Amino acid sequence: MSLGFSAVATAGPLVEVDQALLDTIFGQQNRLFAFLLSLLWLLVGIAAKTFWDKLIERREELAKLRRDKKLEILEQQLSEFYWPLHLRLEKDNLIWRQVFDSETQLSPDLRKRLETHFVLPNHRAILEVLESKIHLARAPKELSEQIFQYIRHVAVYQALREVGISDKDPVDFNEPFPQDLFRLVNEKKEALQAEYDELLDLQREKPRKRHKFRI
Repeated sequence: MSLGFSAVATAGPLVEVDQALLDTIFGQQNRLFAFLLSLLWLLVGIAAKTFWDKLIERREELAKLRRDKKLEILEQQLSEFYWPLHLRLEKDNLIWRQVFDSETQLSPDLRKRLETHFVLPNHRAILEVLESKIHLARAPKELSEQIFQYIRHVAVYQALREVGISDKDPVDFNEPFPQDLFRLVNEKKEALQAEYDELLDLQREKPRKRHKFRI
């Protein structure tokens, strides 16, 4: 009996030692698992942030490319079509308001010289813009109709003067000057200019200002 009791007494501390050892091992394993799990989440977080940053960067690059392309198109529309057309029409309006439609009495010779050296060349310059850059217009229906009415008007005007008919005007042949052309061109020009300025300021992140084109 004493021998059995002694064996049991000896096994007790051994069990306690084994249990402590197991607790230590399991504790280390748990800490290692927690460390590895934390490391895994850290790596996942880094990868997710890198992916998100790349996605944002790509979106910004695409947005910049779209802005740059839009700016390029707007600049062409303004510098090659709407500003030249606006300025030429303004010159035409000026000479008609101040000379032909005023109370100033012009001699037939002076009228012919003005038409020959200013009015008709200015019309030819406008036609050149329309014929060579019409693809940049992207004009609404009303403006398109006014443009084609102007082309018909000038065609008749030039033909009359080239054959020596100076006492008739296009209106006598049902081809009047398009009265809304200048207004519609100016409105379209202003709208495009505003859009251009807004995109340019967005790109440069500077206060808005007008950006004039040199013709």
